[in-house]
Amino acid sequence: MDSSQRETDQPRTHKHLVLDEDVHRALKKKKSETGVNVKDLGNSVLRSVLERPLLTEAIGRRIVSSGLLSEAEFSELRKEALRDITQPHSKTGSVFQPTANNTFTAGSWEMRELACDLENQFQVFMMWARDLQFRSIPLHTHDGMEYWLVLSGAMMMTVDAESQVLKAPETHVVRQGESHSSAPLSLETMLIVVLTPPNKGLPPWVE
Repeated sequence: MDSSQRETDQPRTHKHLVLDEDVHRALKKKKSETGVNVKDLGNSVLRSVLERPLLTEAIGRRIVSSGLLSEAEFSELRKEALRDITQPHSKTGSVFQPTANNTFTAGSWEMRELACDLENQFQVFMMWARDLQFRSIPLHTHDGMEYWLVLSGAMMMTVDAESQVLKAPETHVVRQGESHSSAPLSLETMLIVVLTPPNKGLPPWVE
């Protein structure tokens, strides 16, 4: 085996994943129950999350090809399942926590309103990474459209269970009613978000 092959087979250890304390405790508990070490448990969980969209689509094709459901019926069932685990816009206020700096935090994001149209047609936000824990905002929906512009760094965007990495200066549009969440992937991540129309009653931006 040549040196290049050995390097390929070696696990990458350039960066360490920092876990929240509750996640670490849960993994240690699972280790005591199963005898599997924390590293292998963590890898297994991450792989299952990354492969879940592919598994969902594969199951869907099987169900449709078997005649149990039509493609349209499976698509509607998938949307209903997403709605079950998604917070509607009217409840997302509890996700955002105010700070003493007149900003709000959610997951590993901190955000500030830059502008709000007097006719209540749009809002403009600045968002930036506040830590390196890569925590996402919980899945949620809006009544309006969201336009994302990554100014620096990179982020993970998940829309309707499909995830992709966005890097500066890429853009993305989240359409009305789509379930979505996001997380910064570097401490340099910064972006502009335009929401139109704003969510009525969603703090801190609309009274």
